[in-house]
Amino acid sequence: MKKTMMLSIMMMLMLGMTLTSCSSDDSTPVVPVTSLTLEIPSNLQDVTLSNTTLLITNVETQKETVGSGQFVKSGNNYELSVADLEEGTYNVNVTGHLDFTLNGVAGQKDFQVRTENVKIMRTAPSVKVSVSTFTAQGGFVISEIFFAGTSTAEGGSYSGDQYIKITNNSDVTLYADSIAVVESAFLTTQKQDYTPDVMSTDFSVQACYMIPGTGKSVPVEPGASLTLAVNAINHKAEQPNSIDLSKADYEFYDETSNPNFTDPDGAAPNLDKWYCYTATIYQFHSRGFNSMAIAKMKMKKEDWLADNVYDATYLFVFGDFSREMTKKGLYKVPNSWILDGVNLSVESVREWNALDASVDAGWTYCGKVDRDESRFNKSVIRKQDANGKYVDTNNSSNDFIAEAPASLLK
Repeated sequence: MKKTMMLSIMMMLMLGMTLTSCSSDDSTPVVPVTSLTLEIPSNLQDVTLSNTTLLITNVETQKETVGSGQFVKSGNNYELSVADLEEGTYNVNVTGHLDFTLNGVAGQKDFQVRTENVKIMRTAPSVKVSVSTFTAQGGFVISEIFFAGTSTAEGGSYSGDQYIKITNNSDVTLYADSIAVVESAFLTTQKQDYTPDVMSTDFSVQACYMIPGTGKSVPVEPGASLTLAVNAINHKAEQPNSIDLSKADYEFYDETSNPNFTDPDGAAPNLDKWYCYTATIYQFHSRGFNSMAIAKMKMKKEDWLADNVYDATYLFVFGDFSREMTKKGLYKVPNSWILDGVNLSVESVREWNALDASVDAGWTYCGKVDRDESRFNKSVIRKQDANGKYVDTNNSSNDFIAEAPASLLK
C-alpha cells in the first residue's frame, strides 16, 4: 500500500515537472529594444522627415505593433527604437513625408515603404528599411525649345510665338523657384579665342530671366512641365497659323521706353528679369545661334550682377587685317549652377559650342543651312525612353529630336 502510494506521488511530481517545462518552452523570448533604421537616398541633402507612421506585424501571430515616438536623425538616415517585440518574423511598414534638396533644388515626397519577412531576434535586434519607392534621380530638364517661329499664309515668318518648356524629369515633386533661363553671350557660329577663357567653370550669358518664388512657391509634379513664353498671348489673333500661348505658365516681359518697341504683357506671371543685353524686347535667336540653359540662381540679383561681370578680349581677324577687340560687360553663371543646357546651331555655319562639354557635349538644330525656311513650325524636342522619362546624357546630339513639329502647334 505504502509502496503504491509512493509510486503515485512520484508520478504526479514527474508529471508536474513535465507540465512546468512545457509551459516554460511555450513562452517566446522578448527583444528588449529593436532599432529600426530608415535609409534615405544618399543623393538627397537637407533631409527632414515628418508625418511618419510605423506598423510592425508579426507574420505568425498577426499581432500588430504601432511604433511610437519620433524618428531621430542619424547622419543622412533616421532611427527609431521599438520596445518589447517578441522574437519572430515581421513585416515592417513605414509611411511619411520627406522634404529635401536634390541637386540644389528643393523637393518633397510622400512615401510608403514595406519590408517583409524580417527576422527580429535578441541576437539581431536591428532592422533597416530603405526608402526605395523612388530613386531621387533626375531633375529639371529643358524638354523643348521653339525658337524658329511659324510660317504665315502669305509665305512670311512670325517669331513672337517662341517658347521654352522645362520639365521635372524626376519621380519627386520639385520646386522651380529661382530657376533661370539663360542664353549664351557668344554665338555658336562665331568662334573666338576669348581671354579670360572661363568656359570650363562658367557660362557667359547675355540674358537671364528667373522664375520668382520664396523657395517653395512653384511646385512641379513628376513629369509635369512649365511653359515659358516670350509673349504669353493668343498669337492666333494676329497670326492664324500660330499658337495660343495665353495660358503659358510664365512670360519673358520687357519694359522699354522706346515707343517703337512695345512688349504686350500677357496674363501669365512675368519672369524676374535679372539682365538682358537689349534695351528693347528680348527674343530667342530665330535661327538658333545661341546656346540655352536653365540654372538654379544661388545669389541675390544685386550680388550676382556685381560679382559675375567681366570683360573678354579676343583677336579679330579679317583677311590680312587683325585687331584686338574687347567684349565688355559680360555676365557669367557658374557651371555648377546649371541644371541642364542645350547647344543650338546650324550645320552649314556652326563653328563651336558655347556651353562646356561637361554641360552639353553635343548640339541640336532646326534648319540645315542658314536661313533655312524649312525650320518654321519646328522645335528641338528631347527624346523620351520607354518609361516616359526624358533622355539626358548631357549630349544634345543624342538627347534631342532635331526639327521636330512644335508640340504646342496644333
